[in-house]
Amino acid sequence: MWFWRIVRRRPRRSLPETPEVEQLRQEARKVLPPRLAELASEHGFSYNSVRIKHNVSNWGSCSSKGNINLNLNLMRLPEELRDYVMLHELCHLRYMNHGPEFHALLESLCPGHRKLSAQLKEYKLI
Repeated sequence: MWFWRIVRRRPRRSLPETPEVEQLRQEARKVLPPRLAELASEHGFSYNSVRIKHNVSNWGSCSSKGNINLNLNLMRLPEELRDYVMLHELCHLRYMNHGPEFHALLESLCPGHRKLSAQLKEYKLI
């Protein structure tokens, strides 16, 4: 017999909306969606929607429904790293994991992606 229990989610950590964050949000809304569309078109990807978020734990995400979330903190990164994150999320449209096929696809689109991944770890989310 199976018993289900209700799991209460921890409340989300609220991030302060400082003038710096609001500036990043405005810039991100102008820059990131058009660049994502450009990369998707260039490499033959199709996604459902894109949203700009202020996450504390990731630079981006991709849902199984084809929705891509991008962190407004991407605006603090060099363009090369921004593109890497967006290509990473676009590759999840084909492979919803980090298996060998995913990495082969990402490497074909973004040569040296493992080096870029290491560089990304030098940056902190605010």
